[in-house]
Amino acid sequence: MLLLHGGMENHFSRVRAFDPSVLRLIPFGRSVVRGGDGRITLASLRYAVRGWNGDNESPLPDARWALDQIGERFGTVPVGLVGHSMGGRVALRVGDHKTVRSVAALAPWLPPGEPIPVLNDRTVLLAHGTADRTTDPRATDQLAAKLREEGVEVEQQEFIGGRHSMLFPAGAWHDLVAEFMVRTLLTPEPGASSS
Repeated sequence: MLLLHGGMENHFSRVRAFDPSVLRLIPFGRSVVRGGDGRITLASLRYAVRGWNGDNESPLPDARWALDQIGERFGTVPVGLVGHSMGGRVALRVGDHKTVRSVAALAPWLPPGEPIPVLNDRTVLLAHGTADRTTDPRATDQLAAKLREEGVEVEQQEFIGGRHSMLFPAGAWHDLVAEFMVRTLLTPEPGASSS
């Protein structure tokens, strides 16, 4: 599983290990590892810079590089992506990578004109708090509807009164992602042989 942290619309400064957006995803990783009884390996990516930066789409090459590295190291193991805010946007954009089986986009940043990601054969979780003032819960609802129209398996969770930080209720956010990742990564795909 790969954690993809949030960021800023425009910013070219380096991302540091103690950046709050990086630290906020640590409990999600711990919950998934615990829920999977150690059968899920965790990777966390720090982008080279903090921002999306317009047409540069700065985090996308970093995320694709990380997925290639996971594929080289672990072979055909299925990968789940967990992204928050800008990281949710990144996860949706790179979810078409051949190693990815599932995508959890949490309070994703989906600006107007964002393309509909190609996520055939992936399971997608979209979760958003109704009181989020940083990213738009309505954009998440619209994306869910469009993905379903494309035949993508979408699960959606609304946290009434939830804010962008995903802190209240933090445990419910962590549990949702852990259950989703354990189910999508540890359950054999339909038609897969069990030897």
